[in-house]
Amino acid sequence: MLKHRLITGPLLSSALIALIYFDECIGTTTCECGIVFQPGLLIAILAMLSAPLAALEFGSMATNLRIRCSIPMLILSMEAWIVAVYLIPSHMQVEKALAIFATILVLSFVLTVFMLARGKQLEGVLSGASFTVATAGYVALGFGLLLLLRRDHSAWWIMGIIAIVKVCDTGAFFVGCNYGKTKLIPWISPAKTWEGLIGGLAAASITAVLLASANNHWLVNEPKISLILAAFIGVLFGLLGQLGDLLMSVFKRDSGIKDASTVLPGLGGILDVLDSLLIVSPIAYWLLPSS
Repeated sequence: MLKHRLITGPLLSSALIALIYFDECIGTTTCECGIVFQPGLLIAILAMLSAPLAALEFGSMATNLRIRCSIPMLILSMEAWIVAVYLIPSHMQVEKALAIFATILVLSFVLTVFMLARGKQLEGVLSGASFTVATAGYVALGFGLLLLLRRDHSAWWIMGIIAIVKVCDTGAFFVGCNYGKTKLIPWISPAKTWEGLIGGLAAASITAVLLASANNHWLVNEPKISLILAAFIGVLFGLLGQLGDLLMSVFKRDSGIKDASTVLPGLGGILDVLDSLLIVSPIAYWLLPSS
């Protein structure tokens, strides 16, 4: 598993760095039909490509839990949320934006109910529709908040958030494997230890400080971030990332699976990679300084 992790991890990181680089180069674009593509086009495309895989993984969990989930509606709902967040212009009235999100929510729920009830089997329709809409919103809006953050900041800030969270994961993994003795929450994640958590948070804090120094030096159009604030952000994002990891562990243990899938050798599934990031994105959006 470690060998696969050491291969898959760097390959994913390299691909993400390339995507962030080109997303930064593209910026805001307008097509011939007049549609304005906000900053973050490539990140939005990545989110839309990841959504079906995440939907299939949640669908497998639902099957194990005997919940009647509608995977087509799960995919459609995720894509609708992502597209809406990305395309809604910054100057749109708040009421209009809320109306769009509310419409997606209501239509997703109603259509899922009809999808599940069309075979004249009504048992489990309510739980299935609730599961479908809730999981779709959890994944898609986690991505969506990163897209909103991208509107105001360089794409490299998104890369920085991901780097802090994943360095924490990596640091916790290696410190826990080599020095971990005291179990963190064994009934949720038996492999996690307090020693690993401390090591991961230290790695995340150092990473955040280094990234803040790079931001202050090279990204001249971005707000300056004090190194003390960066150290705090690193610890906070690391803690939230580990919380997101534990949350996904609860989902997996509840459904009786070890990994969300095997699509990423050594890392598990898409949800195993996104779990720590989804819960960090809303805090990052509100906490990081605006341009």
